[in-house]
Amino acid sequence: MIHKIAKNKGFTLIELVVVIIILGIIAVVAIPKFINLQQDAHEKTIKAVFGAFKSSVNLYHSCWLASGKDGFAKDLACYGQGNIDSSKTGYPLGVDTGVYGNEGTVLTGNDCETLWYGLLDNHYKLVAQSATSFAPGNDIVYWYQADKLYDEDDQPNPNAYCYYNYIADNPTIGSKNWQLQYFPATGQTKITQSVLTITK
Repeated sequence: MIHKIAKNKGFTLIELVVVIIILGIIAVVAIPKFINLQQDAHEKTIKAVFGAFKSSVNLYHSCWLASGKDGFAKDLACYGQGNIDSSKTGYPLGVDTGVYGNEGTVLTGNDCETLWYGLLDNHYKLVAQSATSFAPGNDIVYWYQADKLYDEDDQPNPNAYCYYNYIADNPTIGSKNWQLQYFPATGQTKITQSVLTITK
């Protein structure tokens, strides 16, 4: 009887090198695509939230019109919890804005913060723009431009707005982030990309 001796077959060095090269190529191609998917998810999420903000502004203004109000309205009862004050043109301005005695004509940083939480029901952590805002765990940096909502001729000031920069995807100072600009005198919203500085 003849016994065949079984050969132990293994991978040759060349085969192992080829497999390693193929895995390396797959990794080089797949990792950037995975990173782009994460960025796309952040982008779509924040754009949806910014869209909800815009819808809330429109609903609030419709409520103001339907209530027959004319000018500044304190604690407009027909929207949300009934605690959001309006600008004198009937768009949401913030909570307890009357404490400044401005009758819906002045914008503050506090207004921008209370407005966000008054219009939206979400879990995002807002922080006022400062040198310490750009830290992991902070989602949105907010503040405002110009304090007077109307000029001397009682026309809306095109430079008075709240801004909300989404930094959760990249909290690096000087990075380009998605920004919502909201103009309380006209109800206009703009979604752009913006780079924030660290001064307030």
